Amino acid sequence: MRTFIAIELEEEVKEHLANIQTETQKLCRRGNYTPKENFHLTLHFLGEVEEEDLDYLQEAIFETARRNRPFTLTLDKVGFFPRGNKGILWVGLEKSNPLQRLFSTLEKSLEQQGFARERKGLSPHITLGREVEPQRSFLDVQKGVKVEPMRVSVRSISLMESVRRGPKLVYVPLFRQNLMGK
Repeated sequence: MRTFIAIELEEEVKEHLANIQTETQKLCRRGNYTPKENFHLTLHFLGEVEEEDLDYLQEAIFETARRNRPFTLTLDKVGFFPRGNKGILWVGLEKSNPLQRLFSTLEKSLEQQGFARERKGLSPHITLGREVEPQRSFLDVQKGVKVEPMRVSVRSISLMESVRRGPKLVYVPLFRQNLMGK
């Protein structure tokens, strides 16, 4: 099973992101755009795991949730991870100490359960599209699309499975744990 640990987003936030995505598409030639229902914030990409790993992952998520309180994030700006003349289009989030703390706690909990740490660290973003090709430049898209700041409630973290259903990729929550923090 192909899995990752994520913060799921409320419908209102997904709607806001879909509107931003629509605005960016006007400034891009093409791209493989993320369906609205798949918008999320990845905390840790696990990749392929065995079914017997699920108990260990649930334990790591539970331990993380036990040590972190609910908090809010704020959508910030449009950005790109360029790959030649194409790239990954995303919406970033304002710097957040509670998010960094959640990530660090998760990494320690996963390591205690025998999973490797995230090599790249945390780069908080919500992917709007892959293989996106701007009409002129990435900078034009960033300048042309203003992100109205929106608060994003973080109340839980989820273990997600990436499942292919025909041509569509669907993200299915396998386990969700509310933050309960001290």
